[in-house]
Amino acid sequence: MSRRFWFIGGIVMLIFAGLSGAAQVILPRVLPLPVYATLPELTLRDQDNRPFDLARTRGQIVVLSVVYTHCPDICPLTTARLHGLQTQLQQAGLSHTVYFVSFTIDPARDLPLTLKRFAEAQQVDFSNWSFLAGSEAQTQTLIQTLGLYVEQVYDLDGTLVPAGELSRPAPPGTDYLVNHTDRVFIVDRKGDVRAFEPGSTADLEQAKQWIRQLQNDPN
Repeated sequence: MSRRFWFIGGIVMLIFAGLSGAAQVILPRVLPLPVYATLPELTLRDQDNRPFDLARTRGQIVVLSVVYTHCPDICPLTTARLHGLQTQLQQAGLSHTVYFVSFTIDPARDLPLTLKRFAEAQQVDFSNWSFLAGSEAQTQTLIQTLGLYVEQVYDLDGTLVPAGELSRPAPPGTDYLVNHTDRVFIVDRKGDVRAFEPGSTADLEQAKQWIRQLQNDPN
């Protein structure tokens, strides 16, 4: 073969190598999402006071959030953002593959009917969204599994005092708020937490990207 052939062939190979390298720089790499935790297999009560086993969500992508109905800001904002995500997934024909779960961190006050009224006020669709309440022990299990900060803040004669700063237990019936982590979690089909971000300012496009990535994951 002529030198001209090898010269042209070498140029072509260099061009392909350059294009390949450029593609690796330009095209985003989709890295596997890490596993942060695994949801425990607990049976809670839903907004209609029916048993709800968390294991029943296996096989679906779960959007998991925390809520308490006396919350003045973060919880209504988070629920509104997730309602927007629910609507977008329905419009995309993906609602059957995604389930929304919100669990209360204030089970003493958030009875099932209370949760239902809160959700109805937010106009959520219960076809793939459940609001759950558990016992104090179950709630603590979920809080610890997800690494959440949750602390009651009591109103003592107009002064808000976190529970950790009380010298003695607050009197029964004392009004309180609950400081908590502002976070929403994306859970895969096996019950593993794979991604999270602030709930009240959730980036819906990012959430949908994570959901699609987990839907396409053969595992």
